[in-house]
Amino acid sequence: MKRLTYLHIFFICSFTLYSCQKCKDCSCTQVASQSGMPDVTQTFEITDVCGEELEAMEQTTVITQTVGGITQEIEQTCDCY
Repeated sequence: MKRLTYLHIFFICSFTLYSCQKCKDCSCTQVASQSGMPDVTQTFEITDVCGEELEAMEQTTVITQTVGGITQEIEQTCDCY
């Protein structure tokens, strides 16, 4: 009976630890570059980023779009702590 009780406690603790999400605060910088224009840089903070969103935020993201011969590139980099 003791073994069964210990086993239940183990599974409950394991589930509790597994279900806890790791959240972080992130400091991000975006640089927008456009043909013939100076770069525009902005910084911002995001708090309590968790799970899949955190994974996405910790990567450098680059978006490029061209409309009517004008190309714009936006690069976002975040440091999460």
